[in-house]
Amino acid sequence: MVEKTDSSDESLDRISGLPDSILLQILSFMPTKDAIKTGLLSKRWEFLWSFVPDLFFEEGPPEDDFDVPEDKFVNFVDRTLILYKGSKVRKFDVIFFDYRASFASFVDSLIRFVVTKKVEELDLELYWTEDGDSYELPRDLYSNDSLTRLRLSYCHFRPSGLFSWRLLTSLYLDHISLRDNVIQDILLGSPLLEVLDLNACSDLMHLNITSPSLKKLTVHYEDYDYTVSDSMLEISAPNLQSLAILGIWHRKCRLMNLPCLVEATLAIQIADRDNGYEWRNTFLRELLESLRHVKDLTIDTWCIQCYSPDLYDFDGENYWKSLKPFSQCLLHNLKTVKMFDYVDGHHEMDLVQFLLKHAMVLEKMVIYSKRLEHLNWRKLFMPEELLEFTQKILSFPRASPRAVILFS
Repeated sequence: MVEKTDSSDESLDRISGLPDSILLQILSFMPTKDAIKTGLLSKRWEFLWSFVPDLFFEEGPPEDDFDVPEDKFVNFVDRTLILYKGSKVRKFDVIFFDYRASFASFVDSLIRFVVTKKVEELDLELYWTEDGDSYELPRDLYSNDSLTRLRLSYCHFRPSGLFSWRLLTSLYLDHISLRDNVIQDILLGSPLLEVLDLNACSDLMHLNITSPSLKKLTVHYEDYDYTVSDSMLEISAPNLQSLAILGIWHRKCRLMNLPCLVEATLAIQIADRDNGYEWRNTFLRELLESLRHVKDLTIDTWCIQCYSPDLYDFDGENYWKSLKPFSQCLLHNLKTVKMFDYVDGHHEMDLVQFLLKHAMVLEKMVIYSKRLEHLNWRKLFMPEELLEFTQKILSFPRASPRAVILFS
């Protein structure tokens, strides 16, 4: 016998019955314009959005032959902030494409909101300035004791200004002209800063980082014109533990005084110049020699190509089989190997076999499959093929008795 269900139970609005704290947490995952729309659901929801701790506004990029109504975006944000009732904002994101100097007063009002509401995480991205006049950050933002995470794009700092970001732990600067003294002032005023990310920040010559708190530094250059400069960026950071050098470089980078560095990443291309290979090879060799003491080193394929100037036709059929152990590092130091975007093939299999055969202290090898929407381990291999693949790799002789092979 089927028990009859009360129709009133079926239509019960269980979400609206949740406490405000949980509903606000749910709304905080939405763009603010979508959170506001929930006010149409019922009286229970009408003004709930105005207490959401995270606010996110984005005016998308203009499309060809289409004028984005920037004024409409500005008016929407202004009206939303006027109606906002929360006493404190945890996270405040504004992504504004096609910013122009005429909108400076609008951005000034956003900064005042940030200061008043004691925002903890600020993401201010102002893209595609037509007149080339980037937004100048007001002094109100230079002294702030609530920010813990800050991301700024296409802005600029006043020529001279003292910073007081006592609680700031992460700073991301994107396409900002920075001189050495500005970075020094920022570091001096940010005693807890742990992460510094510099993307396409021009005019830097010396990064002398003596801060005991800064542990991770990323420097990313973008020079798509491949215009080579004879200038050099010098990086000295005695307490740094992690360093990433990324992008397209048009000038050299010298690494000095990095005794605590544990991990480093080189994912770079170096702009061409008259003396071509010799200049690039010297640049790369100097970087690698400066990083020879790190425990974890990641390099991309361009770096390998740079060290192979005569390699124009590579047949890897017997390469790994014929190669002798070439490094004391491989023999006596290599403990972890991670292979990403693995697709089963003879050359990849030969590399796995070579490493297992010669890495004497290897502890772990992790093989990550190629990550595509239409491709995963289950579709890459039929069950019987997957079994054969794993059995073959597990059957390879291992120089290290502790070596474990994992598949992901």
